[in-house]
Amino acid sequence: MNYPAMFQTQAEALIAAAAGNLDAPVPSCPGWDNRRLVSHVARLLASTAAHLPRGVVDPPAFTERPPAQDEALVAHYRASLAATLAAFQAVDPAAPAWNFTNAPQVAGFWPRRLTHELQIHAWDAASAVGPAPELDPALAADGIDEVLRVLLPAARAAGLTSHAEGTAHVHLTDPLFTGPPSVMDEAAAPPAPNGEWMVALAGDSVEVSEGHEKGDAGLRGPAGPALLAIWGRTGFDGPGLSAFGDQDLLTALRPGR
Repeated sequence: MNYPAMFQTQAEALIAAAAGNLDAPVPSCPGWDNRRLVSHVARLLASTAAHLPRGVVDPPAFTERPPAQDEALVAHYRASLAATLAAFQAVDPAAPAWNFTNAPQVAGFWPRRLTHELQIHAWDAASAVGPAPELDPALAADGIDEVLRVLLPAARAAGLTSHAEGTAHVHLTDPLFTGPPSVMDEAAAPPAPNGEWMVALAGDSVEVSEGHEKGDAGLRGPAGPALLAIWGRTGFDGPGLSAFGDQDLLTALRPGR
């Protein structure tokens, strides 16, 4: 996947949705409005643009809060976006760079992470001002894969998520996964081409495999709604979703907000 390009698309969608009404409450982030959402993302982008070129794995320095006034905030967001894209282009993906997970501490971690951060927050911003568009199935499936393989192990080890134990099966039903091979675009194909994951939770351990198995809990449905449910934006009874078995295990797949 071309993460820098997808990141840019999601980042531009976010500001396009939010800039016209920065005071709109964000239903999927209780207590937040679009101003706080844009400020949060702009701060994250500014921090990323500053720490990637350092070539070290030490945590980055504190990043100042962006300006709150409408035009200044939007300008700061756009400048931080441009700086982040420039860093993605300039920094070798294999160069040392801090991240908050157990994944390799390299710069190549960040384009994927920010693509999915912005995918979710672009949906948040859009849902604050009208019906949010459906998520792209391939990108949403890759977001699920990132949650299960990268973010959930870190969150579980840090005590940031439920410690329910057992197995949970996620099964996507989009035509991308259920149709004939010709349906799939190899350039955009997600890492789990069958759209299925089995997640075994025990203590701090998270073991993820692919394939069709019966778990203690199950989530079945389209990739976009499944990703939104896993991120807590909707319930596990969201559009097109079916949830089975121990609901606590599905909740335990959530790495935070």
